[in-house]
Amino acid sequence: MNKYYIYCRKSSESEDRQILSIPAQIDALKEIAKDHALHVIRSFAESKSAKYSGRPDFNELNKRIEAEEGNAVLVWHPDRLSRNPEDSAKIISLMDAGKLLEVVTPTQTFRNNPMDKFMLGFFMMNAKLENDNKGVNVKRGLKAKAEKGWLPSGAKPGYTNDKYAEKGNKTIQNDPVRFPLIKQCWDLMLTGAYTVPQILEKLNNEWSYRTTTRKSIGDKPMGRSQIYRTFTDSFYYGMFEFPVGSSIWYKGSHEPMVTREEFDRVQTILGRPGKPRPKIKEFPLTGLIRCGECGAMATAEEKWQVICPVCKLKFNSNNRSACPKCTITIEAMRKPTLLHYIYYHCTKRKDPNCTQRSIRTEELEKQVDAFLAKIGISEEFKNWAIKYLNVLNDNEVETRNASLSSLQNAYNACVSRLDNLLKFKISPQNTDGRSSPTRNSRHKKPP
Repeated sequence: MNKYYIYCRKSSESEDRQILSIPAQIDALKEIAKDHALHVIRSFAESKSAKYSGRPDFNELNKRIEAEEGNAVLVWHPDRLSRNPEDSAKIISLMDAGKLLEVVTPTQTFRNNPMDKFMLGFFMMNAKLENDNKGVNVKRGLKAKAEKGWLPSGAKPGYTNDKYAEKGNKTIQNDPVRFPLIKQCWDLMLTGAYTVPQILEKLNNEWSYRTTTRKSIGDKPMGRSQIYRTFTDSFYYGMFEFPVGSSIWYKGSHEPMVTREEFDRVQTILGRPGKPRPKIKEFPLTGLIRCGECGAMATAEEKWQVICPVCKLKFNSNNRSACPKCTITIEAMRKPTLLHYIYYHCTKRKDPNCTQRSIRTEELEKQVDAFLAKIGISEEFKNWAIKYLNVLNDNEVETRNASLSSLQNAYNACVSRLDNLLKFKISPQNTDGRSSPTRNSRHKKPP
């Protein structure tokens, strides 16, 4: 009597889109074994592509047949066993050696004779041919799409694929919600006054940006690595490389978010060490003034001091909660004297021996006022500035509207989830009060 192994396989690739699920394959093959009184000694099942050799369960199946523990295989279709020449040769070699006597499918049995072995090899190699042709056709289609100026992949943040277009002719359009938000990120970066983490904080928390919702991912804040990729991606000024690393560049047909010059400027900002930007504590003049002696940038420090009403000691309160002399806590002091100072001074990065001392903010502001008083503004510049302020206002309105739209979408998604949860909670199917739609669907028997 022949000893049968059941072998089932399904990969997540498009080649297996129409194939039954593994549980459905097992049920169907067990039914065949029962109807024909086949002696099944073990079942193998794996979710791997058969385009290449190296599947663990398939190799284990071959080892057991080689060791003559079993001598027949029950499988849904020959292409479940192999789609590559190496594994196909293993199956035929086992038949040539007399160790594999037959391969049984729901529609056909391949026994150890020349014609059946030829047909079995033909079906497996025909699956290989289908894969190869599919790969060639896909590459040809992707290249044709790139030549038309459309990136042959998912849309970048700020853009969306036209889901209503015919497959193969999908274009890339501006995302009405996310495009203005990502554009505003570029604008902030171009000012040179914001770091990438600061821009990311604004994008996610102030403007409520959420990624595009897909089947199992999305509707989340943008990640740190993603925003760095965005600021270094040539797609945003209208060019893309395809395939990546090929040095073949195409001009995109999508609407660029920035110009080439603006993109290059952002790359300079990202790569320039010591670029002056406001730190966690922002001071109005840092990043704008330099030391008059050595030319290094000026920085500022804030100091809070307390005069203890008990012992009259003046001490720095930045990192203290009590008087260092009499140990009374600041909270317990009655009418303590609070002093607040902001000092600007040279960073001395260019010359550690720079002799310039610190200056109080009040004195520095007087010097700035005196300098600005010498500057006159022409009528032409004033008109241009007012016009540009209107442009900035329009941009701010667009960003605010996009942010509100993003918030509304997130709110609607939450309400929808709550409604569905309530419906399931009161459903007669939820008898124990602990089931979930996800758990319920996982336990459904495949067709």
